[in-house]
Amino acid sequence: MKPELQRIRIAEACGFDESHWLELGGGIVLGTSGSLPDYPNDLNAMHEAEKVLKGGLRNTYDAWLGIIAKQEHCFIWETTAAQRSEAFLRTLNLWEE
Repeated sequence: MKPELQRIRIAEACGFDESHWLELGGGIVLGTSGSLPDYPNDLNAMHEAEKVLKGGLRNTYDAWLGIIAKQEHCFIWETTAAQRSEAFLRTLNLWEE
């Protein structure tokens, strides 16, 4: 999944509205997505995004993060913003291959 689309999907989950970007078909993203947090590259942005996951979603997120960490041969606390972005989107069934 392209990083720009990840940014949009996470921003939507965090309550950003569509006035921040323009999305065209086929996964092509244009417009002002630069105003969105750079979730796949910024651990601080991902930390803020993680706050929207409550209850069972947090458990699902932790499970996905564990799967991704194991695949990358690292510990959960060593995961990158990109890995956390993927886990977040998979948790919400928003990840696209």
